[in-house]
Amino acid sequence: MLQKISYLKYLIYSIIIYSQLNLSQELNCNVTVNYNLINQTESKIFIELENKIEEFINTKKWTNKVYNDFEKINCSFFITVIDYSNNSFRVNFEINSFRPVLNSTFDSNNFLFRDNGVDFKFDTNQSIIFSETKFESDLSSLLAFYSLIIIGYDNDTFSENMGRDNYLYAKKILDFSSSFSNSQMWTPSHNGGRINKFWLIDNLTSSNYQTIKQINYNYHLNGLDLVIEDEILARQNIISSLKKFESINRFRPNSLLQQMFFQSKSDEIFNLFLNFQNKSEIKDLKKLLVNIAPFYSNKWEKL
Repeated sequence: MLQKISYLKYLIYSIIIYSQLNLSQELNCNVTVNYNLINQTESKIFIELENKIEEFINTKKWTNKVYNDFEKINCSFFITVIDYSNNSFRVNFEINSFRPVLNSTFDSNNFLFRDNGVDFKFDTNQSIIFSETKFESDLSSLLAFYSLIIIGYDNDTFSENMGRDNYLYAKKILDFSSSFSNSQMWTPSHNGGRINKFWLIDNLTSSNYQTIKQINYNYHLNGLDLVIEDEILARQNIISSLKKFESINRFRPNSLLQQMFFQSKSDEIFNLFLNFQNKSEIKDLKKLLVNIAPFYSNKWEKL
């Protein structure tokens, strides 16, 4: 009888602890590992990698804030294996995160980044372990780095500079990893020295790109979040936000953060203004968009 009572107490305690842990996590991440590009008949290690990464991201806590289930940041990691041998992986990462739009069921693609040529080791008997004071592995550092970036980027859309502490933590991980890892993927020269982790965190922590972070904040909070309540005002605010790209374009044209913004937002902007009735304003908007995001000119011309 006592044994049953003790077990019951243990069960109740475990449920409470699990419930508290479940409320505390920041991310709700879906992980996909695609190994179709390599000649492998044994899938076990890739399935294990997918499960271990998803478990790590969805159970690790990064901040002191408690997140309810509905507050968790939906995100995805799409990992394409391009080389594998003896537990050594080379992969391409695509990281997406999504932000809910106020008073709607729509999730806006907030953060989109592609990190190619990522190297790490993993085997089926390995747990993914991260330490704040010790370099454990390239894989755990990589997942920690992007988890913090996702949280910071999400925070920045609700309050200006709210993500700074998350970015500084991510920078600390990058600095630590570049000192103790044998991989070149943490260096400023990786991937041709332009689109990589080093320059991503450099841009996010530099005051030189504060304007772009303000654009992202205003685009969401004073633009998308008003669409249901006042669509006309929301569109005006979005146009006002986009116009600020002109000033930063004069000094730092086509910056990494600007590229990221339009990679994640080009379809959304197009759909928002596709049936815009004010022909004069749409003409000016098309001219603006072609100027600040010329890569998507064919799309803008269809507005």
